[in-house]
Amino acid sequence: MKKKVEIKVYLPYLMVGELEIKRKQGLRSKYIEDAIRNRLDGEENFSFRDIETHRLLAILHGRFEDDQVFKLMIQNRMKELTE
Repeated sequence: MKKKVEIKVYLPYLMVGELEIKRKQGLRSKYIEDAIRNRLDGEENFSFRDIETHRLLAILHGRFEDDQVFKLMIQNRMKELTE
C-alpha cells in the first residue's frame, strides 16, 4: 500500500453532505482520491461510468425534454432507482 498523508481541505457544506453518503459506505477516501486522480490525469481518462446513474438520467431528461417517449422512459427508470 502506498504511503498516505492526511490533509485538511475546505469544501462547500452541501458537498460535504454528499460525501457523507460515501463515508457511510466506507468509500469516501477512495472516492476523493479517484476524483483528484482523474482531475490530475486530465479528461482523457473520463468515463460515463463515473457519473452516477440518477445524475446522468437527470441530464438526459433535461436534454430531451421535447421527446415525450424518451422522457417517459427516463422517468420510469428514475422511479425504479428510488424504490
